Amino acid sequence: IKKTLIIAIEKGGSTLKDYVQADGSLGYFQHEFFVYGKQGEKCKVCNSAIDKVTLGQRSTFFCPKCQK
Repeated sequence: IKKTLIIAIEKGGSTLKDYVQADGSLGYFQHEFFVYGKQGEKCKVCNSAIDKVTLGQRSTFFCPKCQK
């Protein structure tokens, strides 16, 4: 987890897709995500289709094969 946090901070973090920092730069760590926002795309590990579930107003994306 610590390594992931360090990389995320170095890449400007991850947040809403339309968020811009005070200096106008964007956070690019969301491009490192394996499944978030990728419903229907193939898992990079096993090629299964990524699923999405919504609870309340929150969405969760997961690989049904890799993440049991």
